Amino acid sequence: MGAWFVIMAAYALLCYAMWVDVRVREIPDWVSLGLLALAFLNGAAIHCFSLAFSALIYLLLFGLWSVGGIGGGDVKLIAATSLFFMPYEQLVFLLNIGLAGGVLAMLYLFGRNRLPIISKRTTKNRVLRVEAWRIRRGMPLPYAVAIAIGFIMTTLRGEW
Repeated sequence: MGAWFVIMAAYALLCYAMWVDVRVREIPDWVSLGLLALAFLNGAAIHCFSLAFSALIYLLLFGLWSVGGIGGGDVKLIAATSLFFMPYEQLVFLLNIGLAGGVLAMLYLFGRNRLPIISKRTTKNRVLRVEAWRIRRGMPLPYAVAIAIGFIMTTLRGEW
């Protein structure tokens, strides 16, 4: 019962991270810290190999961030969520993020010259209008979406 609650809380935090990332292309630090705390409650983060592999993931992603390849919030979010898994599962998690990110990138590339301009100015359409504008101009992807989908795919694959 405890593991189920922790995973549901992680899903909720990741949904919030997705929403904020789509709206402002930023992931709050407290979301990654909350996921880090949940990972320690879950138990896999206590294992020394899981900690070591997650540190390696963080260092590699930090290097990618330093050359502008990924956002800093994405680095922290991936490192925090990778602590939910053992090393083999962390590799599967990274693969799932890559697959989800590839699909997201294809959707954005496909929509770049095909999305209509949303002219109706309502609060409901504001996020859609801004996102369509970002897609048409080739702006960065909201990668928290891919991270959350990768996390969900990995946890549904596991034995929770």
